[in-house]
Amino acid sequence: MSSDVAAGTPPVPMLPAAPLLPPETAGPAAVRSRRGLALGLAAVLVAVVAGGGVGYAVLHGKDGRTDAKPAATPWTEPTPTATKAFGTRSGGSHYGSPRLLLLPIPGGYLPGPDVDEYGNDVALDAEQAQRLVKGDSRDMSAKERKELNEAVDSLHIESAGMRTYTQTGGGLVVQIRIVQMRNKQAARAETDYFTAFTKAMGVFRTGPKVKGYPKATCVLPPAEPGDALDEMTCQATEGDLMVTMTADGPRPLAKSDAVDLLRDQLDRIKDPGMTV
Repeated sequence: MSSDVAAGTPPVPMLPAAPLLPPETAGPAAVRSRRGLALGLAAVLVAVVAGGGVGYAVLHGKDGRTDAKPAATPWTEPTPTATKAFGTRSGGSHYGSPRLLLLPIPGGYLPGPDVDEYGNDVALDAEQAQRLVKGDSRDMSAKERKELNEAVDSLHIESAGMRTYTQTGGGLVVQIRIVQMRNKQAARAETDYFTAFTKAMGVFRTGPKVKGYPKATCVLPPAEPGDALDEMTCQATEGDLMVTMTADGPRPLAKSDAVDLLRDQLDRIKDPGMTV
């Protein structure tokens, strides 16, 4: 890890919650293999915590899988009121429910699988969002858990939202998560840290760029011979919103399709005065 990343008190990087492939696609061996990287990252980030900084990985899920069941009823986009129920204020602060800020399911996609107990389309209040970001810290020491809790508390998280998308006929499954913070500088610092940390690790493959959003970062785990599955994690910031996208699917992964979704999400919440 580079000294730039380890020095001071780095923010809390938002890493993928769990692979979102349906059970028939993601076998147990593949899940264990792909989860190994996340667990390794957790160990490194815990070491950062123990060293006086603050690091963390969101590692939800019981065995690394999600309950991928079709939605019981067709998803319908929430309809904004005549006074516009969501948007961006001057300076980059967003208003409206996270479900309105999230990208509606576009043509060519269906509702995706559930993410643990959260479902596939959810808005969380401040308390719920903080629990989501803190994740499962049972394997941490009491000191590390205390430092993690203090670090997340200091972000002043106000809300969060998650939505999942399944590409029709393509096998691509995408999760988009937005986390709203009271401090826009803290939100941006999170993405800067994610970029620096994943680069310093020296093991991630570089993902595609997001047109119009030069500071968005996409990375993929090391390629494993014989693995039929792949995944990509992207992170970006728009004003007070931190956006994390996780895409899973068969190789070759439809990276450009996933990045198109991320760009559409960022366009939806774009701050005209501060595009990052």
